[in-house]
Amino acid sequence: MDIEGVKKENIIDMALGFSAMTRVFEKKSTEKIVSKLALTLSQIAALKDNTEFQNLHDDFCRWFVNNIRTAERKKDRVVIKESTYASYGQGAKVLDVALLVYVYYCHLPDSIAADRTSRWLHAAIDTKMLKYLKGSDIQATTIEDIDSETYIKLQELVREDIKGKFSNHIIPVQWDDIMWRQLNKKVSVYRTAPPTLVELNHH
Repeated sequence: MDIEGVKKENIIDMALGFSAMTRVFEKKSTEKIVSKLALTLSQIAALKDNTEFQNLHDDFCRWFVNNIRTAERKKDRVVIKESTYASYGQGAKVLDVALLVYVYYCHLPDSIAADRTSRWLHAAIDTKMLKYLKGSDIQATTIEDIDSETYIKLQELVREDIKGKFSNHIIPVQWDDIMWRQLNKKVSVYRTAPPTLVELNHH
């Protein structure tokens, strides 16, 4: 039995559940998403630098836009929104949550690759984060509205917030953790200041 393969599949299932996105897509989409995620995660160990990571990330999101459709929405058996191809932002949300769980939480594929890759990970933007970050040049109101250009701008806004609010002591995936709890009014053990990247890497 491929124990590592089973572990990866379980992590992907956990990430998809955590992203709360599977209900947004057509039922037949889940198998395709899981297969593409498994392939993408299997390439993490071979990445040499941030540029290769960004290319892999963009490849997944563009595949998502071309291959995954949203579910038809009904109210009282009446269709209120037709099925359409998924957005870049929806694909990014799925991938970013999977990477958060696989690389940052589970330190896979190995500790060396995870430490290196964690610094390249993006914040998994949801609607509340979008509202928090939204600048004058951001027209999107939901992740369904986020195209590739808007996604890049939002990640730049994340880095600006890290610089202004956290003095560059954390990375985007840590910002994601902290802001998700804050925006969803979750109780946090970090009541005064967030841990630094150095402190987190020693736990």
